[in-house]
Order: sequence, then C-alpha cells, then structure tokens
Amino acid sequence: MANVELIKKLRAITHAPLKDCKSALEESWGDMDRAQEILREKWALKAAKNADRETNEWTVTIVEVAWKVAWIKLACETDFVAKNPLFLDLATQVATIFGEWELFEWIDNADPALVERAEGVLKDNFVTIGENMKIVDAFALDGNCFIYRHPGDKVAAVVFFEGDAEKAKAVALQAAAMNPLYLSVEDLPADEVAALKEKFIEELADSNKPDDIKEKIVEGRLQKEWKDIVLLEQPSIVDDTKLVRQLLGDTVVTRFIRYAI
Repeated sequence: MANVELIKKLRAITHAPLKDCKSALEESWGDMDRAQEILREKWALKAAKNADRETNEWTVTIVEVAWKVAWIKLACETDFVAKNPLFLDLATQVATIFGEWELFEWIDNADPALVERAEGVLKDNFVTIGENMKIVDAFALDGNCFIYRHPGDKVAAVVFFEGDAEKAKAVALQAAAMNPLYLSVEDLPADEVAALKEKFIEELADSNKPDDIKEKIVEGRLQKEWKDIVLLEQPSIVDDTKLVRQLLGDTVVTRFIRYAI
C-alpha cells in the first residue's frame, strides 16, 4: 500500500490523477524517481494513441532568453485547454527550451534533437493537459527587439530594430493593428510587383492620357497597394499624416513578425 503522503507528493510534482500516482508508487515500491518514470512511460503510450486527434486550437508564446527572443505556436484540441494556465505555462517552458539553443528560423530549420527534446516535454505533460498537443511552429532569433502583446494575447508583434525603442514600439503597434505582409517595398516579390504593374498599365491602355501621366497613375496605384501590405509604407496610426518610415528618423527596423489567433 502506497504511503498517502508520497501519493500527494507525486501528485503535486506530476499533476497525475491520484489513482495513477498510487499505482506508480506501488509498482516502484515507493521509489519516487522510478514512479515518475513509470508515469512518463504510461503518458507516452497514451500520447501516442491520441496523436491523430485533431488540434484546432492553439496559443502563441514569446519569451526572451538571454540575448534571444523565442516564439512558439503550440496547438491543442479545445479552446478550454488553450486558455488553461497549465497549458500556457507549458508553452512558456517549451519556448524557453527553444531560446536556450542555437538560432533558427521556423521549426523546419531547428535542430532535430531540439525538437525531440521539446516534444518530449509535451509527452511528459500529456496526463496533466489531457489532450493531444503539437508544436506548429517556432523560431529563436537574436537582436534588439520590441515585443508588443495586445491584451488577451490574441495578437502580438515582434520588431527587430536599431535605434530608438519608443519608435520601435510604435512600429510594433502598427504591425499588430494593421497586419502588413512585408516590411519594405524591397521585400515585395519581384514577379508580383511586375504582374500588378502590368495589370495597371493594361487598364490604362485605351486611355488618351499622355504616357507620363499614365506612368504617374500607375505609380500612384502601386503606392496605394503598398499601403495595405507594406509596413513602412503605411500611414502611421500614431500620426496618419505621415508614413511609418517617415517617423523612424535614424531608427532602422530590420524585420518584424506578427501573429494573430
């Protein structure tokens, strides 16, 4: 018969059901370390059985680790779990693991050993969460950055910059609010720009306007398009009489990442 105090202690450490803690302690003859191993082995089997269950809800967590910023999108099965403090804490643990390793952009570029370690943490906590969990994506990047989280953590933006932090904050707010796709015009795919320009030229083909006027019209339409999708070309939400790039001064924004749930 397992000691009641040991059962409570194992429960506090693992969050496993009391009956599972009791069974693990009896099987391990009261050895706490071995009992935890038994529980992990059982959880791994349960997690494997549930691996095909759909994960349609998620949370996104950003942490700063030393000189890096790590981001993780962690999926689960239900909205209830996605808001559970234990699940949110677990997302922070996994994001911190990614931040402690080498730099990488997106999960496909991460060290397989790192991904395996992070997934192992999820398996170890399967019984605590009670749902299938998957790492949808992640990154770990270095550089000076400003992180903005909208209340409720449904929208957030990370802006990497050199210069004034207050201006970087304004850009992060802009990115979160306006959902741009690109940082600057130079980042636009050349083929898409060419196709859009050709479209506008064709629309003016039957116009009697002089060529120089047509060129100005085309350029104006392109600039209007950029205001919707290019961060630095958008009217600033701080001062809509100026574009974002006009408010930066000597501050340089090198990249941004935005997420929304």
